Amino acid sequence: ELWEKAMITGLTAKNKVAFIDGTITKPDVTTGAKATEVNAWVVVNSMVTSWILNVIDPKLHASFSYADSARSIWENIQNRYAVPNVPKIHQLKTNIASCKQGSLSVVEFFSKLMGLWNELDNYVKRPICKCEAAEKYAKLAENDRVHQFLMGLDDDLYSNVRSQLLAFDPLPSRDKIFSMVQ
Repeated sequence: ELWEKAMITGLTAKNKVAFIDGTITKPDVTTGAKATEVNAWVVVNSMVTSWILNVIDPKLHASFSYADSARSIWENIQNRYAVPNVPKIHQLKTNIASCKQGSLSVVEFFSKLMGLWNELDNYVKRPICKCEAAEKYAKLAENDRVHQFLMGLDDDLYSNVRSQLLAFDPLPSRDKIFSMVQ
């Protein structure tokens, strides 16, 4: 979702994502944390909580105002509102599949596809994987997007270029293909 992306971007810029992802938890004085550490956590947590409350609809404040941490507010919002939007995902995939250059310049067409891909990536949360196959799956996804771009190009103008590019093994990256077509 766009609100989630915007919030994470803002928190990342301030180096505060750890307060909503659970990486930084409240220090506990009974386990040896100093009072100054607890106080520092409370101050930053309050600031992050305030940022979250300032971006959500004021009508929702009452249901989140008494949460004890920014993390608990974030989890609550996630559980209530971050549901998969299957019809939107389907529409984006349909738009991508049917996206053609038409009267657009190559730059405009590529930008349109990039926008659709980025929006789809916001809705479809791919699992984070660090296994040996992760790189191969990423390359397959990249190749799919290269093919979508090439399929959408105007046949009359770019069929020869498309044939030449498809002869590369392995396929160049999406950005490299775009540069070569342009």
